[in-house]
Amino acid sequence: MGIWRHRIGLAVAVALSMPAGAQSQHAELTALLSSAADYLADYEQKCGAVVSLESYSQSVQRGSARSVRHLKSDMLVLSIGAAGWLGFRDVFEVDGRPVRDHDERLFQLFLKPSADSLAQARNILDESSRFNIGQVTRNINIPTMALTFLKRDRQGRSTFTDKGFETIAGVRARVVEFQEKASPRVITTPDGSASRGRFWIDPAQGRIVRTELMLSGLVHVVITVTYAPQAKLDDLWLPVTMREMYRRATELTEGRASYSNFRKFNVDVETIIKKH
Repeated sequence: MGIWRHRIGLAVAVALSMPAGAQSQHAELTALLSSAADYLADYEQKCGAVVSLESYSQSVQRGSARSVRHLKSDMLVLSIGAAGWLGFRDVFEVDGRPVRDHDERLFQLFLKPSADSLAQARNILDESSRFNIGQVTRNINIPTMALTFLKRDRQGRSTFTDKGFETIAGVRARVVEFQEKASPRVITTPDGSASRGRFWIDPAQGRIVRTELMLSGLVHVVITVTYAPQAKLDDLWLPVTMREMYRRATELTEGRASYSNFRKFNVDVETIIKKH
C-alpha cells in the first residue's frame, strides 16, 4: 500500500456550495468561514509550537485475529505560516517497553532551529511511523491535519455546506461539511481520493472545537479530533483526543489517542521557512 502523505503549498479560487435560494445562509456561511480563518491565523501566532504527551492505542482486526499496540510519544504541533500546520510524532515507548531514551528530542530540536531542523523532524516522523500497525502506511494521523483545509488560502480548494448546529462540550457549534475539489490533493493517496469531512465551529469566536477528516477509496478513513481549552496555556484550545479508523478490504485498523502535559514554546519560524 502506498504512503498517505500531506502535501504542502496549494491554493485556488473560493467556491461555496449552499442550498438553492438560501441567500442568508450563504452570507452566514461566508462570514463563518472568514471568522474561522481569522481564528486560525491568530491561533497560529499564539500556538507557535506545542509539545504534548500522546498516549496512543492502535488495533487491527483481520477476520477473527486481532492485534493491539500501545504507544507513548512526544507530539509536536508546529505552525510555519503559509506552509501550514505540521505535526511530528516521536515514539519513545511501545507496549510498555522503551524504544529509546525519552530525551524530548523534538522539543530540543526546535528550541534553536537550524538549517536542517525541519528535515530532522520529518526523519523522526517517518522513523516513528514504522510503529503504526496495519497495512495502511500513513503519516496523516496527526491531530491538526484537518485544519489545513480551513486556512484562508486553502478554503478555495473545497466546497463548504452548512449543516446546522450541534452542541459539543457545552459549546453550541455550527457544523460545516467540506468536500475537496482541487488537484493535486492535499493528502496524496495511491488512488487520488479527495478529502472530505466536517468542522464544528463556535460562531461567536470562529474557534474550532471538533474536526472530522474522511477519505473514501481503496481505504475508507475517518479521523475525528476534539479540542478543549488548556488553563495553563491561557485557555488555548488544543487537541485532547483523536479517534481514527482505516478500513481496507477485510482489515480494520482503529486508533485512539489522548494528549496531556502541554508545553508551548516560541520558535524562529522565519529560520525554518527559509531553510524549508
